[in-house]
Amino acid sequence: MKKMTFIVLSATFLINLSSLGFTEQSSLDPLTSIRCNEFTFDASSSYDPENKDISFSWDFGDGITSENPVVTHTYNQSGDYNVILSITDNSGLECSTTRTEQLVRANIPPVASFTTSTFGCIEEDILFDASGSYSGSTGKKLNYSWDFGDGQRDFGKPVVTKTYQKGGDYTVKLTVDDNSKTVCSRQTIEKSIQINEPPIAQAQENMILKCVGEEEVINVTFDGSNSYDNDNDNLKYSWDFGDGYQADGIKVTHTYSHIDNYEARLIVTDDSQLECSTAVDFITVRLNKAPKADAGEDIIACTGEILNFDGSHSLINKKGTVTGHWKFGDGQSSQNIKATHSYNKSGEYLASLTLQNQLNESCPISFDTKKVIVNSSPSVSISSIKKACLGDKIDFKAISPLDENGDKYEYYWSFGDGTIQKSGSSISHQYTLGGDYRVTVIADDMFGSNCSTATASVNVKVNTAPAANAGANLSCCMDVETVFDGSGSTDGDGDRLTYIWDFGDGRRAQGPEVTHVYREGGEYPVTLTIDDNSGTECSSSSAGFTANVNAKPVAVMTIR
Repeated sequence: MKKMTFIVLSATFLINLSSLGFTEQSSLDPLTSIRCNEFTFDASSSYDPENKDISFSWDFGDGITSENPVVTHTYNQSGDYNVILSITDNSGLECSTTRTEQLVRANIPPVASFTTSTFGCIEEDILFDASGSYSGSTGKKLNYSWDFGDGQRDFGKPVVTKTYQKGGDYTVKLTVDDNSKTVCSRQTIEKSIQINEPPIAQAQENMILKCVGEEEVINVTFDGSNSYDNDNDNLKYSWDFGDGYQADGIKVTHTYSHIDNYEARLIVTDDSQLECSTAVDFITVRLNKAPKADAGEDIIACTGEILNFDGSHSLINKKGTVTGHWKFGDGQSSQNIKATHSYNKSGEYLASLTLQNQLNESCPISFDTKKVIVNSSPSVSISSIKKACLGDKIDFKAISPLDENGDKYEYYWSFGDGTIQKSGSSISHQYTLGGDYRVTVIADDMFGSNCSTATASVNVKVNTAPAANAGANLSCCMDVETVFDGSGSTDGDGDRLTYIWDFGDGRRAQGPEVTHVYREGGEYPVTLTIDDNSGTECSSSSAGFTANVNAKPVAVMTIR
């Protein structure tokens, strides 16, 4: 950088680019500052050839003037300004004044801001909203650049949706650019988001077969050590043995009190407390005493599902000497001990297995049956308000077409704020923080089949009421423009606010900072109403004060 000196007649307007923070440009371009909208103007090198006293007059192009030789000036709005320096000696002659001028460009940096969730799940749409960002320069449109921390980017849009395919901690960066092509045209902000992958629940055996004698204790060992979590979260292991008993632990042994068929469940939960924190694996437990024909345990299945009918666990002393015949209860049959079959309609069927020894006709035919409950998938939807105020008690209702009374299903609710609750079809919840929440319900028909659950979700916006701040009482003059500033108003959710001023004289204005001229003196009630545009009952707030407007006195002269 180098010094540039402008000399007009006897006045010197010295601008040192390196010391004042300006960017050197062509003679046609305005000067800019590394301090964006702050400049230091120095006329101290000006002089009078005859050593007369000189006075200084600065006009900064924005309505502000100064009479000091060295002035630091801050522009409140971006733009190009023509700065004029006038030097006047004390001669009182027509040639006593010299003027020089320079064009400068002020730029107020943009403000980058965005909102998003702190935690999320893989393959879940996560909203990133930068609509709260704004340009410090009036009328300038911002460009948005997103870096999601996983190698993917997005450009141009203030509101984007992103889906992560892998769990982990990600740093999301937003850069906004007002395209002014100055050192102050960009700002970057970053936030962290933790993406969770659900654990994998995996029991060592999906089916446990146990045949015991008359007096033998029925001990069954369950092992969930094959379960894992890709995020390396701490896992909790819970077992439901299907007979009303539960236990915790990776590996447990349970004693069943009587012979039966059970549907046990391994429930693995990580410590993320998100809706994707739980996984379930089902284990079929078949307990038998030295049977003859064994059709197997009852089956809970789905329509169209291909089912295996296996009679090979029947007591057969010599393999290959027995023929088997299955009847599936729906008019269909098979001439094999092992068969597959699917049911086209939901309902309860009685499947039977008949075994006959081909080598000894005196052996009685052994007959066994099992119940097949064929289930169709439930459906569910959520009825609730979509917008509410902080502190409201929000009512949610799960609607299932096949269960309008809500007495056939179990419902598991997740309210998006870390609260998970088992309840009926109707439930109420109160949020402690404003924000956008995704409420999810899982309807379970308790059959334990692969099609026994249905999920529905709804988005709920919980709004925090804004707080209007119109400022203190003020006094002003009639016919003089007065500034009204409501920028001290706040909104806990960071919503963009709308400002409406009522000046008490029948006039209104809109904006955080406005001006108004009173045409008559007196006291006027001034009211500021702000609205966060959430569409809720708590979207607006008002504040006010009294404006004392003073009228000029009237001078009356009487001459006698």
